[in-house]
Amino acid sequence: MVRIISGYYKGHFLKTNHNPNLRPTSDRVKESLFSILGNIEDLRVIDLFAGCGNLGLEAISRGAKSCIMVEQNIQQIKLIHENVRKLELEGDIEILKMDVLKFLSNPPEADLVLADPPYKYKYFNELFDLFVQQFSGIRVALEAGKELIIPEKLSNYIESHRIMGETSLTIIKV
Repeated sequence: MVRIISGYYKGHFLKTNHNPNLRPTSDRVKESLFSILGNIEDLRVIDLFAGCGNLGLEAISRGAKSCIMVEQNIQQIKLIHENVRKLELEGDIEILKMDVLKFLSNPPEADLVLADPPYKYKYFNELFDLFVQQFSGIRVALEAGKELIIPEKLSNYIESHRIMGETSLTIIKV
């Protein structure tokens, strides 16, 4: 079961897909992520590879001003809409059905990016390049498989990198 673990909506369960290829962020990883990020009140958040909306809704619960959720899978988009409606957050969240790389070619202004791509995602290098090209002075939180190797060119941007079980959690400031 996926739930919001802190803030205004703490304890609310989110509807998820029972697809073995999907892996919503665990409570442990989510707690570590938001502990590292600290206060996110009034931030404009982008949630890439949004899945069921888990990270973006957690951010809103913790005081983020707004969230744009980007997801390509139509079944996941439907789940996001259901979860957003359930929490009555339609005014705070924009849901976009599109490819993340296409979205990042011209992203809106943001203060924080949350990215949780599939562990076997094939375009990490392109993703990293777009983070550096399109954003300035913001933090990007990336959840990935523990075997992901962050390119050397990003080493100066890394604020935090942790391995938790099969998951790596990296915070970069671009």
